[in-house]
Amino acid sequence: MKNIVKMFGALLLTLSLAHAADNSIYIDQAGSSSTISLKQDGGGNKIYGVGDTEGTAATFTGSSQTVDIQQIGGSNLLGIDLNTSVASGVGIDLTYYITGSNSVASIDVNGDGLGVAANNTASIQMTGDNNDLVFDLLGTGNSLTATATGGSYNDFNFTINADTTAVGVAISGGGANLTTLNLSSDNAVLDIVAIGASNNVGVTQSGVGGVGGMFFDLDINGSSNVVTTTQTDVGDHTMNIGIIGSSNLVTATQNGSTGTAGHNIELDITGGSNTVSSSQTGAQDNDANINITGSSNTWSLIQSD
Repeated sequence: MKNIVKMFGALLLTLSLAHAADNSIYIDQAGSSSTISLKQDGGGNKIYGVGDTEGTAATFTGSSQTVDIQQIGGSNLLGIDLNTSVASGVGIDLTYYITGSNSVASIDVNGDGLGVAANNTASIQMTGDNNDLVFDLLGTGNSLTATATGGSYNDFNFTINADTTAVGVAISGGGANLTTLNLSSDNAVLDIVAIGASNNVGVTQSGVGGVGGMFFDLDINGSSNVVTTTQTDVGDHTMNIGIIGSSNLVTATQNGSTGTAGHNIELDITGGSNTVSSSQTGAQDNDANINITGSSNTWSLIQSD
């Protein structure tokens, strides 16, 4: 089943396709104060731009947009660009829910630079195995929440170039998931929770920290997880890492010139055979607080400048 939607101006659209295989929606929408609700139920669904080309993303251009997308089933495809055309005010409110396996989704919130997105909110919820998600965000005053529940071998890739941004990522109930997050922001707050085994988490925070600096909080509950975190560039850096489990490998790095508070790292480890390597390099004070409970753990700390 193929549906083609091309609209201009304010729009209220609700489209639901249920219990049919290979549903397709091709949509381009321009205007402000739009409310879009799309639901696909079945396998092999796809949402792309008008033209039936999988490389062409569906586009939503304008401000004050609410977009709700649900894909239920396996082997779904999604490609969307959400753009705003104003320098201030309300940008995008996006909710994307997917349940199933072997799906591929690409979401670009103003990452192509067509507008200056402001006050964007994105909520992504995924359940299933072997799903790939690529999420790009550009703008100011943004909030991103991503949740993966009960799945394994999923690949999540976030690229966020946005100031005054709050990001929360939660992975639970599965294993062997790969999460890569590159965050370039002034005054950024990042919170990651990983529950399960053999997950791989890589985080890079960069940008000018500003008054609030950069804040990163990581909680791991499980075994054989690999975590690599870096905070760099100008501003105060704060990193809190809590680990409950065994045989986890953690590498934490803080570098760059800092503000008045300098580099701050707190490690709280409960379990055995964990390996933690941390380094702090900068022109201001370096502060490390380490609490370890368990046996056969290995920890190293380098402080310089």
